[in-house]
Amino acid sequence: MKSKILKGSIIAFILIIFLVSSVSAENKANEETKVLTLSKGGLVIKYPSDWGYSQAKSNYSIMSISKLDSIDSAGVGQVNINFEKKPIEGDFYTFVNSTYKSMQYDSSFKLISSGDSVIGDRQAVEYIYTSNQNGIEREHKAVWFEKGGQAYVLLYSAPINQFEQNLYVFDYILSDIQIT
Repeated sequence: MKSKILKGSIIAFILIIFLVSSVSAENKANEETKVLTLSKGGLVIKYPSDWGYSQAKSNYSIMSISKLDSIDSAGVGQVNINFEKKPIEGDFYTFVNSTYKSMQYDSSFKLISSGDSVIGDRQAVEYIYTSNQNGIEREHKAVWFEKGGQAYVLLYSAPINQFEQNLYVFDYILSDIQIT
């Protein structure tokens, strides 16, 4: 009789440990998948909580987010999405295409693809390219659109070995962005 009670107690104890660890893992998963919102410069974005606000290198930046574990001591993310707004000089498509035309002559940049795209209900232009600066090879995906005489660009950049694994965040932001 005592051995049956002992076996029952052991089974109950194992079940309790299993349930506690399951609840703990579920809570951790919920923390990791929390969605945050950021609104600035006429854009409202949603992004995962393992990304956060970071410093941008561009003077045209209206906001920048980075994967939290990639932010360096200067506050700049090595895996980041930068949102910029620039005044358009002339035609939108000419303005955007001229930005990348000058890259043709710089051996540290390599254009992979370009073409038309859509953000929400707006026509957009997409460029994918690589760069090599200070010995670090990075891949970039830039999506441009026009609003009110301004060119907006959403630029995702990451070291080549981290580009694909984090691209889903950029794609998610593009699919859910609100332009106010």
